[in-house]
Amino acid sequence: MKELIEISFSPVNAFFTIMSIIMLVYWILVIVAGLDPDLLSVDFDSADLETDFDNNSPDLPDRGEASDGNGFMKILEFFNFDELPLMFILTIIFFSMWLIGVNVTYYLGVESTLLGFLLLIPNFIVSLFIVKIFSKPLSYLYKQVNHKGEPEIDFLGRRCVVFSSMDQNKVGQIQLSVNGDPMRLSAKCNTEEKLIAGQQAVIVGESEDKKYYLVEKFDY
Repeated sequence: MKELIEISFSPVNAFFTIMSIIMLVYWILVIVAGLDPDLLSVDFDSADLETDFDNNSPDLPDRGEASDGNGFMKILEFFNFDELPLMFILTIIFFSMWLIGVNVTYYLGVESTLLGFLLLIPNFIVSLFIVKIFSKPLSYLYKQVNHKGEPEIDFLGRRCVVFSSMDQNKVGQIQLSVNGDPMRLSAKCNTEEKLIAGQQAVIVGESEDKKYYLVEKFDY
């Protein structure tokens, strides 16, 4: 036990040990005090939409920064950062890096601080793939638990207004009112007909991965 503590608080592993303890305290507060795990979530759909609006704006000719930002979001999506709230992802990363770091230090006998810091790069990459592996099943469990206790809303058949343009290949957003509360959802066209902002539509389905809805133009 003493050796584990010494390795955990060595210069290379101390940061991840402290962050893992902070994550543990955070989740205890979530359970005891009812903190919202979604508080620090990243809205990937909004980020994609903002980039799309920027790229189509005639007033801003330089799109290099927007493309870089969109590329970064795609990398995060590849590692399933959009599957769980951000605090779940950070917990997996910090705990994985701590666990890997402690074992590498112990079994390989790494005593050089410089070598230890260089090993953080492959450690971080491996941790990202651990996130990718575990995020899918954890996301399923998270949705099943439904931590907020909110009744699931059936959106199929509801009328809505197109908030941003979309087609069969491009995700846009729709806006509708549920029990007096305005809501925005990600959506794609269910037909080849393109929908633009302001048009009336109706929700006819949902994607298999449940990330967006399928809509069609509403004819009066």
